[in-house]
Amino acid sequence: MRFRYACGFARAGFLFDTDVIKTYVLIKLCMVEHDVRALSQLQQLFDMQRAALGREPVPSLETRLDRLQALRRMVIENRQNFRDALAADFGVHHPWLVDLMETGPVVGRVKYAEAHLKGWLAPQIVDLGGEHGSSRGEILQLPKGVCGNIAPWNFPIESALVMCADMLAAGNRVIVKPSELAPATAQAVAGAVAAAFDPEVLGVVQGGPDLAQAFAAMPWDHLTFTGSPRVGRMVAQAAAANLVPVTLELGGKNPALFAPDAVTHDLVRLFLSFRTLKAGQVCTSPDYVMVPEDQLERWAALACTIWREAYPAYVGHPDSTGIINDAHFGRLMSYLEEARGRGVRLVGLNDDVPDPARRQFPPILVIDPPSDLKCMTEETFGPVIPLVPYKTVDAAISRINAGLSPLGSYIATHDEALARRFVTHVRSGGSAVNNFGLQGGHVALPFGGFGNSGQGCHGAHEGFCNYTHTKSVFYGAADSIVHAVLAPPLSELTAMAANGVY
Repeated sequence: MRFRYACGFARAGFLFDTDVIKTYVLIKLCMVEHDVRALSQLQQLFDMQRAALGREPVPSLETRLDRLQALRRMVIENRQNFRDALAADFGVHHPWLVDLMETGPVVGRVKYAEAHLKGWLAPQIVDLGGEHGSSRGEILQLPKGVCGNIAPWNFPIESALVMCADMLAAGNRVIVKPSELAPATAQAVAGAVAAAFDPEVLGVVQGGPDLAQAFAAMPWDHLTFTGSPRVGRMVAQAAAANLVPVTLELGGKNPALFAPDAVTHDLVRLFLSFRTLKAGQVCTSPDYVMVPEDQLERWAALACTIWREAYPAYVGHPDSTGIINDAHFGRLMSYLEEARGRGVRLVGLNDDVPDPARRQFPPILVIDPPSDLKCMTEETFGPVIPLVPYKTVDAAISRINAGLSPLGSYIATHDEALARRFVTHVRSGGSAVNNFGLQGGHVALPFGGFGNSGQGCHGAHEGFCNYTHTKSVFYGAADSIVHAVLAPPLSELTAMAANGVY
Protein backbone atom coordinates (compact mmCIF):
# COMPACT_ATOMS: atom_id res chain seq x y z
CA MET A 1 0.00 0.00 0.00
CA ARG A 2 2.80 2.36 0.80
CA PHE A 3 4.48 1.70 -2.58
CA ARG A 4 1.21 2.32 -4.45
CA TYR A 5 0.95 5.63 -2.59
CA ALA A 6 4.44 6.61 -3.76
CA CYS A 7 3.62 5.74 -7.34
CA GLY A 8 0.42 7.78 -7.11
CA PHE A 9 2.49 10.97 -7.14
CA ALA A 10 3.53 10.26 -10.71
CA ARG A 11 -0.08 9.60 -11.74
CA ALA A 12 -1.05 12.94 -10.20
CA GLY A 13 1.44 14.70 -12.48
CA PHE A 14 4.30 15.32 -10.09
CA LEU A 15 7.74 14.80 -11.58
CA PHE A 16 10.50 13.40 -9.40
CA ASP A 17 14.16 12.85 -10.02
CA THR A 18 14.94 9.14 -10.20
CA ASP A 19 17.29 9.33 -7.22
CA VAL A 20 14.56 11.05 -5.19
CA ILE A 21 12.11 8.28 -6.02
CA LYS A 22 14.67 5.63 -5.10
CA THR A 23 15.37 7.35 -1.80
CA TYR A 24 11.66 7.67 -1.04
CA VAL A 25 11.01 4.00 -1.74
CA LEU A 26 14.05 2.98 0.33
CA ILE A 27 12.81 5.02 3.29
CA LYS A 28 9.35 3.48 3.04
CA LEU A 29 10.78 -0.02 2.79
CA CYS A 30 12.89 0.63 5.88
CA MET A 31 9.77 1.81 7.69
CA VAL A 32 7.93 -1.36 6.71
CA GLU A 33 10.90 -3.49 7.82
CA HIS A 34 11.01 -1.63 11.14
CA ASP A 35 7.28 -2.17 11.68
CA VAL A 36 7.64 -5.88 10.98
CA ARG A 37 10.49 -6.16 13.50
CA ALA A 38 8.54 -4.16 16.09
CA LEU A 39 5.46 -6.34 15.68
CA SER A 40 7.57 -9.45 16.05
CA GLN A 41 9.25 -8.02 19.15
CA LEU A 42 5.87 -7.16 20.66
CA GLN A 43 4.59 -10.69 20.18
CA GLN A 44 7.78 -12.20 21.62
CA LEU A 45 7.65 -9.94 24.67
CA PHE A 46 3.99 -10.69 25.23
CA ASP A 47 4.51 -14.46 24.95
CA MET A 48 7.53 -14.24 27.27
CA GLN A 49 5.60 -12.30 29.91
CA ARG A 50 2.56 -14.57 29.61
CA ALA A 51 4.79 -17.61 30.23
CA ALA A 52 6.44 -15.89 33.21
CA LEU A 53 2.99 -15.11 34.58
CA GLY A 54 2.23 -18.83 34.60
CA ARG A 55 5.38 -19.53 36.63
CA GLU A 56 4.77 -16.65 39.07
CA PRO A 57 1.13 -15.56 39.03
CA VAL A 58 1.26 -13.66 42.33
CA PRO A 59 4.61 -12.01 43.12
CA SER A 60 5.43 -11.60 46.80
CA LEU A 61 5.53 -8.26 48.59
CA GLU A 62 9.32 -8.43 48.59
CA THR A 63 9.47 -9.07 44.84
CA ARG A 64 7.17 -6.16 44.11
CA LEU A 65 9.19 -3.83 46.32
CA ASP A 66 12.37 -4.91 44.54
CA ARG A 67 10.79 -4.06 41.18
CA LEU A 68 9.56 -0.70 42.40
CA GLN A 69 12.99 0.14 43.77
CA ALA A 70 14.55 -0.84 40.45
CA LEU A 71 12.17 1.54 38.68
CA ARG A 72 13.04 4.37 41.05
CA ARG A 73 16.81 3.78 40.67
CA MET A 74 16.46 3.63 36.91
CA VAL A 75 14.77 7.03 36.74
CA ILE A 76 17.30 8.67 39.07
CA GLU A 77 20.31 7.22 37.26
CA ASN A 78 18.98 8.38 33.87
CA ARG A 79 18.02 11.87 35.01
CA GLN A 80 20.39 13.68 32.68
CA ASN A 81 19.74 11.33 29.75
CA PHE A 82 16.04 12.04 30.07
CA ARG A 83 16.68 15.78 30.25
CA ASP A 84 18.71 15.65 27.06
CA ALA A 85 16.14 13.51 25.27
CA LEU A 86 13.25 15.86 26.03
CA ALA A 87 15.28 18.87 24.90
CA ALA A 88 15.98 17.06 21.63
CA ASP A 89 12.31 16.22 21.03
CA PHE A 90 10.81 19.58 21.96
CA GLY A 91 13.63 21.76 20.68
CA VAL A 92 13.57 23.66 23.97
CA HIS A 93 12.65 22.12 27.33
CA HIS A 94 13.91 23.43 30.67
CA PRO A 95 15.73 20.71 32.64
CA TRP A 96 14.06 21.77 35.89
CA LEU A 97 10.67 21.10 34.33
CA VAL A 98 11.85 17.61 33.37
CA ASP A 99 12.61 17.00 37.04
CA LEU A 100 9.37 18.54 38.30
CA MET A 101 6.94 17.20 35.70
CA GLU A 102 8.49 14.05 34.21
CA THR A 103 10.97 12.11 36.32
CA GLY A 104 10.09 13.51 39.75
CA PRO A 105 6.45 12.36 39.59
CA VAL A 106 7.58 8.83 38.76
CA VAL A 107 9.93 8.75 41.74
CA GLY A 108 7.20 10.19 43.95
CA ARG A 109 4.61 7.67 42.81
CA VAL A 110 7.03 4.80 43.41
CA LYS A 111 7.90 6.01 46.92
CA TYR A 112 4.21 6.32 47.78
CA ALA A 113 3.52 2.79 46.56
CA GLU A 114 6.49 1.41 48.48
CA ALA A 115 5.23 3.00 51.69
CA HIS A 116 1.66 1.72 51.35
CA LEU A 117 1.98 -1.54 49.45
CA LYS A 118 1.93 -3.85 52.47
CA GLY A 119 -1.39 -2.41 53.61
CA TRP A 120 -2.85 -2.49 50.10
CA LEU A 121 -2.02 -6.20 49.81
CA ALA A 122 -3.56 -7.18 53.15
CA PRO A 123 -6.84 -9.10 52.70
CA GLN A 124 -9.91 -7.10 53.65
CA ILE A 125 -11.90 -9.09 56.23
CA VAL A 126 -15.69 -8.89 55.87
CA ASP A 127 -18.26 -9.63 58.59
CA LEU A 128 -20.73 -12.04 57.01
CA GLY A 129 -23.39 -11.87 59.73
CA GLY A 130 -24.57 -14.24 62.46
CA GLU A 131 -26.56 -16.63 60.25
CA HIS A 132 -23.27 -17.79 58.71
CA GLY A 133 -21.86 -18.84 62.07
CA SER A 134 -18.07 -18.68 62.12
CA SER A 135 -17.83 -18.44 58.30
CA ARG A 136 -15.71 -15.55 57.13
CA GLY A 137 -15.25 -13.45 54.03
CA GLU A 138 -12.21 -11.83 52.40
CA ILE A 139 -11.64 -9.41 49.57
CA LEU A 140 -8.32 -9.88 47.79
CA GLN A 141 -6.54 -7.63 45.29
CA LEU A 142 -4.74 -9.96 42.88
CA PRO A 143 -2.59 -9.22 39.82
CA LYS A 144 -4.42 -9.02 36.53
CA GLY A 145 -1.48 -10.41 34.56
CA VAL A 146 0.17 -8.75 31.55
CA CYS A 147 -0.61 -5.06 31.08
CA GLY A 148 0.02 -2.74 28.14
CA ASN A 149 0.63 1.01 28.28
CA ILE A 150 0.42 3.28 25.22
CA ALA A 151 2.13 6.53 26.25
CA PRO A 152 1.72 10.01 24.73
CA TRP A 153 4.29 12.44 23.37
CA ASN A 154 3.58 15.40 25.68
CA PHE A 155 4.73 13.57 28.84
CA PRO A 156 6.81 10.87 27.21
CA ILE A 157 8.65 9.83 30.40
CA GLU A 158 6.04 10.45 33.10
CA SER A 159 3.15 8.78 31.26
CA ALA A 160 5.34 5.92 30.06
CA LEU A 161 6.65 5.07 33.53
CA VAL A 162 4.25 6.43 36.15
CA MET A 163 1.63 3.86 35.10
CA CYS A 164 4.30 1.20 35.54
CA ALA A 165 4.53 2.07 39.23
CA ASP A 166 0.85 1.19 39.70
CA MET A 167 1.07 -1.87 37.46
CA LEU A 168 4.21 -3.30 39.10
CA ALA A 169 2.89 -2.59 42.59
CA ALA A 170 -0.22 -4.56 41.64
CA GLY A 171 2.03 -7.52 40.70
CA ASN A 172 1.64 -7.27 36.93
CA ARG A 173 4.06 -7.56 34.05
CA VAL A 174 4.17 -4.59 31.71
CA ILE A 175 4.95 -3.65 28.11
CA VAL A 176 5.17 0.03 27.20
CA LYS A 177 4.80 1.62 23.78
CA PRO A 178 6.23 5.17 23.82
CA SER A 179 5.06 7.79 21.33
CA GLU A 180 6.87 7.92 18.00
CA LEU A 181 6.41 11.73 18.04
CA ALA A 182 9.06 11.94 20.79
CA PRO A 183 11.65 9.57 19.30
CA ALA A 184 14.67 10.64 21.37
CA THR A 185 12.76 10.14 24.61
CA ALA A 186 11.31 6.85 23.40
CA GLN A 187 14.83 5.59 22.73
CA ALA A 188 16.06 6.85 26.11
CA VAL A 189 13.20 5.10 27.93
CA ALA A 190 13.74 1.88 25.98
CA GLY A 191 17.46 1.86 26.74
CA ALA A 192 16.98 2.59 30.43
CA VAL A 193 14.35 -0.13 30.84
CA ALA A 194 16.42 -2.71 28.97
CA ALA A 195 19.38 -2.05 31.26
CA ALA A 196 17.36 -2.18 34.49
CA PHE A 197 14.71 -4.87 33.99
CA ASP A 198 14.26 -8.44 32.91
CA PRO A 199 11.97 -8.24 29.85
CA GLU A 200 9.78 -10.84 31.54
CA VAL A 201 8.83 -8.08 33.99
CA LEU A 202 8.99 -4.79 32.04
CA GLY A 203 9.71 -4.21 28.38
CA VAL A 204 9.45 -1.46 25.77
CA VAL A 205 8.54 -1.66 22.08
CA GLN A 206 9.03 1.23 19.66
CA GLY A 207 7.11 1.96 16.49
CA GLY A 208 4.52 4.06 14.74
CA PRO A 209 0.79 3.83 14.04
CA ASP A 210 0.95 0.27 12.72
CA LEU A 211 2.50 -0.94 15.95
CA ALA A 212 0.02 1.10 18.01
CA GLN A 213 -2.86 -0.54 16.16
CA ALA A 214 -1.47 -4.01 16.78
CA PHE A 215 -0.67 -3.10 20.39
CA ALA A 216 -4.27 -2.12 21.10
CA ALA A 217 -5.54 -5.37 19.60
CA MET A 218 -3.41 -7.66 21.81
CA PRO A 219 -5.20 -9.85 24.41
CA TRP A 220 -3.95 -7.88 27.41
CA ASP A 221 -5.20 -8.38 30.93
CA HIS A 222 -5.41 -4.57 31.10
CA LEU A 223 -4.61 -1.82 28.60
CA THR A 224 -3.96 1.85 29.32
CA PHE A 225 -3.93 4.60 26.71
CA THR A 226 -3.17 8.29 27.10
CA GLY A 227 -4.06 10.60 24.24
CA SER A 228 -6.94 12.16 22.36
CA PRO A 229 -10.61 11.11 22.66
CA ARG A 230 -10.63 10.30 18.93
CA VAL A 231 -7.80 7.77 19.20
CA GLY A 232 -9.07 6.62 22.60
CA ARG A 233 -12.29 5.44 20.96
CA MET A 234 -10.30 3.40 18.44
CA VAL A 235 -8.19 1.86 21.20
CA ALA A 236 -11.31 0.94 23.19
CA GLN A 237 -12.91 -0.62 20.12
CA ALA A 238 -9.81 -2.70 19.39
CA ALA A 239 -9.55 -3.82 23.01
CA ALA A 240 -13.24 -4.74 23.13
CA ALA A 241 -12.68 -7.57 20.65
CA ASN A 242 -10.77 -9.39 23.41
CA LEU A 243 -12.89 -8.00 26.29
CA VAL A 244 -9.78 -6.23 27.58
CA PRO A 245 -10.43 -3.75 30.41
CA VAL A 246 -9.19 -0.33 29.39
CA THR A 247 -8.05 2.77 31.24
CA LEU A 248 -8.28 5.85 29.05
CA GLU A 249 -6.71 9.17 30.02
CA LEU A 250 -7.97 11.55 27.38
CA GLY A 251 -8.30 15.29 27.03
CA GLY A 252 -10.94 17.91 26.60
CA LYS A 253 -11.73 21.60 26.93
CA ASN A 254 -10.74 22.19 30.54
CA PRO A 255 -12.50 25.34 31.83
CA ALA A 256 -11.09 27.80 34.35
CA LEU A 257 -13.84 29.91 35.90
CA PHE A 258 -12.89 33.12 37.67
CA ALA A 259 -15.61 34.13 40.11
CA PRO A 260 -16.36 37.86 40.49
CA ASP A 261 -14.18 37.97 43.65
CA ALA A 262 -11.19 36.27 42.00
CA VAL A 263 -9.91 38.61 39.27
CA THR A 264 -6.78 39.44 41.23
CA HIS A 265 -3.08 39.73 40.45
CA ASP A 266 -2.19 36.61 42.45
CA LEU A 267 -4.83 34.33 40.94
CA VAL A 268 -4.27 35.47 37.35
CA ARG A 269 -0.54 34.93 37.86
CA LEU A 270 -1.27 31.46 39.24
CA PHE A 271 -3.39 30.68 36.21
CA LEU A 272 -0.63 31.75 33.82
CA SER A 273 1.94 29.66 35.67
CA PHE A 274 -0.07 26.50 34.97
CA ARG A 275 -1.41 27.50 31.56
CA THR A 276 2.04 28.12 30.09
CA LEU A 277 3.82 25.04 31.51
CA LYS A 278 5.26 23.06 28.59
CA ALA A 279 3.67 25.70 26.33
CA GLY A 280 0.23 24.44 27.28
CA GLN A 281 0.97 20.92 26.04
CA VAL A 282 -0.50 19.37 29.19
CA CYS A 283 -3.74 17.38 29.27
CA THR A 284 -4.82 18.99 32.56
CA SER A 285 -3.93 22.51 31.44
CA PRO A 286 -6.87 24.96 31.69
CA ASP A 287 -7.94 25.30 28.08
CA TYR A 288 -10.08 28.44 28.26
CA VAL A 289 -10.88 31.12 30.85
CA MET A 290 -14.35 32.23 31.89
CA VAL A 291 -14.46 35.74 33.37
CA PRO A 292 -17.33 38.04 34.46
CA GLU A 293 -18.13 40.16 31.42
CA ASP A 294 -17.60 43.42 33.33
CA GLN A 295 -14.07 42.28 34.33
CA LEU A 296 -12.91 40.90 30.99
CA GLU A 297 -10.62 43.80 30.17
CA ARG A 298 -9.23 43.91 33.71
CA TRP A 299 -8.32 40.20 33.50
CA ALA A 300 -6.59 40.68 30.14
CA ALA A 301 -4.69 43.76 31.38
CA LEU A 302 -3.52 41.92 34.50
CA ALA A 303 -2.31 39.00 32.39
CA CYS A 304 -0.29 41.31 30.13
CA THR A 305 1.24 43.16 33.08
CA ILE A 306 2.20 39.96 34.88
CA TRP A 307 3.68 38.36 31.78
CA ARG A 308 5.68 41.43 30.71
CA GLU A 309 7.17 41.69 34.21
CA ALA A 310 8.22 38.04 34.13
CA TYR A 311 9.27 37.86 30.47
CA PRO A 312 10.03 41.06 28.56
CA ALA A 313 10.95 38.55 25.84
CA TYR A 314 9.64 34.97 26.06
CA VAL A 315 10.49 33.46 22.67
CA GLY A 316 14.08 32.28 22.98
CA HIS A 317 13.94 32.29 26.77
CA PRO A 318 15.11 29.03 28.40
CA ASP A 319 11.87 28.86 30.43
CA SER A 320 9.86 28.32 27.26
CA THR A 321 9.09 24.90 25.82
CA GLY A 322 9.00 24.24 22.11
CA ILE A 323 5.91 22.96 20.30
CA ILE A 324 6.46 19.28 19.60
CA ASN A 325 6.55 19.46 15.78
CA ASP A 326 5.77 21.63 12.77
CA ALA A 327 2.30 20.14 12.33
CA HIS A 328 1.23 21.11 15.83
CA PHE A 329 2.80 24.56 15.39
CA GLY A 330 0.82 24.99 12.19
CA ARG A 331 -2.37 23.89 13.92
CA LEU A 332 -1.93 26.63 16.55
CA MET A 333 -1.27 29.21 13.83
CA SER A 334 -4.47 28.15 12.08
CA TYR A 335 -6.45 28.93 15.26
CA LEU A 336 -5.12 32.48 15.20
CA GLU A 337 -5.72 32.88 11.47
CA GLU A 338 -9.30 31.70 11.78
CA ALA A 339 -9.98 34.05 14.70
CA ARG A 340 -8.37 36.99 12.90
CA GLY A 341 -10.40 36.23 9.79
CA ARG A 342 -13.60 36.35 11.85
CA GLY A 343 -12.71 39.73 13.33
CA VAL A 344 -11.93 38.38 16.79
CA ARG A 345 -9.47 40.43 18.85
CA LEU A 346 -6.12 38.79 19.63
CA VAL A 347 -3.96 40.02 22.49
CA GLY A 348 -0.35 38.89 22.87
CA LEU A 349 0.86 39.02 26.46
CA ASN A 350 3.98 40.81 25.23
CA ASP A 351 5.47 41.81 21.89
CA ASP A 352 6.66 38.31 20.98
CA VAL A 353 5.40 36.58 17.85
CA PRO A 354 5.42 32.85 17.10
CA ASP A 355 8.78 31.58 15.85
CA PRO A 356 8.38 28.64 13.43
CA ALA A 357 12.12 28.05 13.17
CA ARG A 358 12.40 27.25 16.88
CA ARG A 359 8.75 26.15 17.21
CA GLN A 360 8.28 28.59 20.08
CA PHE A 361 4.87 30.09 20.66
CA PRO A 362 4.12 33.00 23.01
CA PRO A 363 0.82 33.05 24.94
CA ILE A 364 -1.92 34.80 22.99
CA LEU A 365 -5.42 35.65 24.27
CA VAL A 366 -8.43 35.19 22.00
CA ILE A 367 -10.96 37.71 23.34
CA ASP A 368 -14.64 36.67 23.40
CA PRO A 369 -14.42 34.09 20.61
CA PRO A 370 -17.56 32.71 18.92
CA SER A 371 -18.33 29.22 20.18
CA ASP A 372 -17.82 27.64 16.76
CA LEU A 373 -14.17 28.70 16.38
CA LYS A 374 -11.76 25.77 16.37
CA CYS A 375 -9.98 27.17 19.44
CA MET A 376 -13.33 26.68 21.23
CA THR A 377 -14.30 23.31 19.77
CA GLU A 378 -10.88 21.60 19.83
CA GLU A 379 -8.43 21.09 22.67
CA THR A 380 -5.86 23.80 21.95
CA PHE A 381 -2.89 21.98 23.49
CA GLY A 382 -0.80 25.11 23.14
CA PRO A 383 -0.63 28.71 24.42
CA VAL A 384 -3.67 29.97 22.49
CA ILE A 385 -5.96 31.05 25.35
CA PRO A 386 -9.65 31.84 24.72
CA LEU A 387 -11.03 34.44 27.17
CA VAL A 388 -14.80 33.94 27.48
CA PRO A 389 -17.14 36.38 29.25
CA TYR A 390 -20.13 35.24 31.30
CA LYS A 391 -23.09 37.02 32.92
CA THR A 392 -23.67 34.78 35.97
CA VAL A 393 -21.83 31.91 37.61
CA ASP A 394 -24.87 29.67 37.11
CA ALA A 395 -24.85 30.45 33.39
CA ALA A 396 -21.12 29.65 33.24
CA ILE A 397 -21.59 26.30 34.98
CA SER A 398 -24.48 25.44 32.66
CA ARG A 399 -22.35 26.27 29.63
CA ILE A 400 -19.55 24.00 30.86
CA ASN A 401 -21.92 21.09 31.50
CA ALA A 402 -23.57 21.55 28.10
CA GLY A 403 -20.32 20.41 26.49
CA LEU A 404 -18.37 17.17 26.70
CA SER A 405 -16.96 16.39 30.14
CA PRO A 406 -13.36 17.66 30.41
CA LEU A 407 -10.42 16.03 32.18
CA GLY A 408 -10.15 18.93 34.64
CA SER A 409 -12.27 21.86 35.75
CA TYR A 410 -11.04 24.82 37.76
CA ILE A 411 -12.52 27.63 39.80
CA ALA A 412 -10.84 30.65 41.32
CA THR A 413 -12.86 32.03 44.24
CA HIS A 414 -12.70 32.90 47.93
CA ASP A 415 -16.32 31.78 48.40
CA GLU A 416 -16.18 28.27 49.93
CA ALA A 417 -19.83 27.56 49.25
CA LEU A 418 -19.41 28.46 45.57
CA ALA A 419 -16.28 26.34 45.34
CA ARG A 420 -18.13 23.35 46.79
CA ARG A 421 -21.05 23.85 44.38
CA PHE A 422 -18.64 24.06 41.44
CA VAL A 423 -16.66 20.89 42.21
CA THR A 424 -19.82 18.86 42.86
CA HIS A 425 -21.95 20.17 39.99
CA VAL A 426 -19.43 20.42 37.14
CA ARG A 427 -19.00 17.09 35.34
CA SER A 428 -15.25 16.52 34.89
CA GLY A 429 -12.54 13.99 35.64
CA GLY A 430 -11.09 16.07 38.47
CA SER A 431 -11.32 19.60 39.82
CA ALA A 432 -9.21 22.14 41.65
CA VAL A 433 -9.96 25.29 43.62
CA ASN A 434 -7.53 28.20 43.39
CA ASN A 435 -5.04 26.14 41.43
CA PHE A 436 -5.12 24.87 37.89
CA GLY A 437 -3.76 21.35 37.61
CA LEU A 438 -2.32 19.98 40.84
CA GLN A 439 -5.17 17.48 41.24
CA GLY A 440 -3.49 15.49 38.49
CA GLY A 441 -0.05 15.29 40.06
CA HIS A 442 -0.24 14.56 43.79
CA VAL A 443 0.79 11.02 44.74
CA ALA A 444 -2.05 10.62 47.26
CA LEU A 445 -4.80 11.51 44.76
CA PRO A 446 -6.13 9.22 42.03
CA PHE A 447 -6.26 10.72 38.57
CA GLY A 448 -8.55 9.93 35.67
CA GLY A 449 -11.15 11.14 33.24
CA PHE A 450 -14.91 11.04 33.06
CA GLY A 451 -17.05 10.49 30.00
CA ASN A 452 -15.37 11.99 26.96
CA SER A 453 -12.18 12.66 28.94
CA GLY A 454 -11.57 9.03 29.85
CA GLN A 455 -12.40 6.12 32.10
CA GLY A 456 -10.63 4.40 34.96
CA CYS A 457 -7.84 5.99 36.96
CA HIS A 458 -4.26 5.64 38.08
CA GLY A 459 -2.38 6.78 41.13
CA ALA A 460 -2.74 6.25 44.88
CA HIS A 461 -4.70 3.28 46.28
CA GLU A 462 -7.39 3.64 43.62
CA GLY A 463 -4.77 3.25 40.88
CA PHE A 464 -3.40 0.12 42.54
CA CYS A 465 -6.94 -1.33 42.66
CA ASN A 466 -7.50 -0.36 39.01
CA TYR A 467 -4.72 -2.73 37.96
CA THR A 468 -5.78 -5.61 40.21
CA HIS A 469 -8.61 -8.11 40.10
CA THR A 470 -10.89 -7.69 43.11
CA LYS A 471 -11.67 -11.22 44.25
CA SER A 472 -14.21 -12.19 46.90
CA VAL A 473 -13.58 -15.33 48.93
CA PHE A 474 -16.13 -17.08 51.18
CA TYR A 475 -14.79 -19.47 53.85
CA GLY A 476 -17.65 -21.68 54.98
CA ALA A 477 -18.04 -23.14 58.51
CA ALA A 478 -19.98 -26.10 59.88
CA ASP A 479 -22.01 -23.94 62.27
CA SER A 480 -23.59 -21.95 59.43
CA ILE A 481 -27.40 -21.85 59.69
CA VAL A 482 -27.51 -21.12 55.97
CA HIS A 483 -25.99 -24.51 55.24
CA ALA A 484 -28.75 -26.21 57.23
CA VAL A 485 -31.45 -24.15 55.51
CA LEU A 486 -30.25 -25.17 52.05
CA ALA A 487 -29.52 -28.82 52.84
CA PRO A 488 -31.85 -31.27 51.04
CA PRO A 489 -34.64 -32.02 51.53
CA LEU A 490 -36.00 -28.51 52.05
CA SER A 491 -37.91 -28.26 55.33
CA GLU A 492 -39.88 -25.98 57.60
CA LEU A 493 -36.53 -24.39 58.51
CA THR A 494 -36.15 -23.43 54.85
CA ALA A 495 -39.64 -21.91 54.82
CA MET A 496 -38.93 -19.92 57.96
CA ALA A 497 -35.70 -18.59 56.44
CA ALA A 498 -37.45 -17.69 53.18
CA ASN A 499 -40.16 -15.76 55.04
CA GLY A 500 -37.52 -14.14 57.24
CA VAL A 501 -35.77 -12.62 54.24
CA TYR A 502 -38.50 -9.97 54.17
